[in-house]
Amino acid sequence: MWMMSSYVAGGNRRTVRRAVRRAVGAAGLTAALAAAAAMAVPTPAAATAIDDAKAAVAAAQRAADETTQRYAEAETRAGELDGQITTLRDTITADRRRREELRLVIRDRAVRTYESHGVGAALFFDEDPIDLARREKLIAVINARDHRVRQELRALNETLAAKRHTLEDRRAQEQRVLDELAQEQRTLEEQLTSAQRALDDLQKQLEAFLAQEIARQQALAAARAARQAQLAARTPTLPPASGINIICPINGPVSFVDSWLAPRSGGVLHQGVDLMSPLGTPNVAVVSGNAVMRTGGNAGNGVRLYGDDGNLYYYFHLSAFEGSARHVALGEVIGYTGNTGDAAGGPTHTHFEIHPGGGAAVNPYPYVAAVC
Repeated sequence: MWMMSSYVAGGNRRTVRRAVRRAVGAAGLTAALAAAAAMAVPTPAAATAIDDAKAAVAAAQRAADETTQRYAEAETRAGELDGQITTLRDTITADRRRREELRLVIRDRAVRTYESHGVGAALFFDEDPIDLARREKLIAVINARDHRVRQELRALNETLAAKRHTLEDRRAQEQRVLDELAQEQRTLEEQLTSAQRALDDLQKQLEAFLAQEIARQQALAAARAARQAQLAARTPTLPPASGINIICPINGPVSFVDSWLAPRSGGVLHQGVDLMSPLGTPNVAVVSGNAVMRTGGNAGNGVRLYGDDGNLYYYFHLSAFEGSARHVALGEVIGYTGNTGDAAGGPTHTHFEIHPGGGAAVNPYPYVAAVC
């Protein structure tokens, strides 16, 4: 969990900043978890749960980022006020020293005036009028200086009072900002804790989904292995392709690939090879035998050739038959390439199968590949 230390004015700001940086750095876990979610396609319910968890992480992170911004701004204001308070204290201290100096000057002047008062009175009666005039002028100069000192002292007292008032105001502002910082810290701690819970929830959602996906893939692999085993058990062993005496079923241009057991619509597996050829290309008997023509179902126009070699051969999706049911010779035309049955609307081709001994189908690709 992301935790932050208690705020003490000026003392733990660096601790708070370090906690914020750790919190923001941990948010990178969101991207890593999102990448893990992209490893597979979740079910709609799992996808919704993961999306909700991601949204909760993003919302919590945004709220924490906004609070962090407010915290930083409040911390800046607190620093500015602290600097103003320090400056005010320094100027107040200097003004107080100057005030004491002025008070000492005024007191010293008062003492000297008092001490010389008697002498001055005597001089007023005994001294020469010219000396008396000089003395009075000197006293006037001294009194003028004293007046200026008193004016400076009075102005200084007023300035000190204003600065003390400003200092008290700045201290009150600083306290409000510190209270705001403490509240923002509590809010940020709650939001970061909420973001951590959202991250934990997202991680649990992804772990659960990935576990389900692994189990599903394992089940699919087991099912495929079981199906292959069943097909292998039903499929008879054939001699090599060179040992089967057949010719190419298509008397014309043809193209094909090995599509044995490829999935087809309806959940079935492909039991033959699709011989792609232009519409109307002749299809011939791969061996001599009895040809039976049938129409309908998925095969459309189909020929079943019961070979004299004991094997059964299928030709499906023909556009037309050549003749009717009969015994045919090797290479005799029995029909023409088309796209009837469930191949309607698709490319023209002949679906060709081989059933050794009339039993289960085997992969015809290696046999036609050897002769077409």
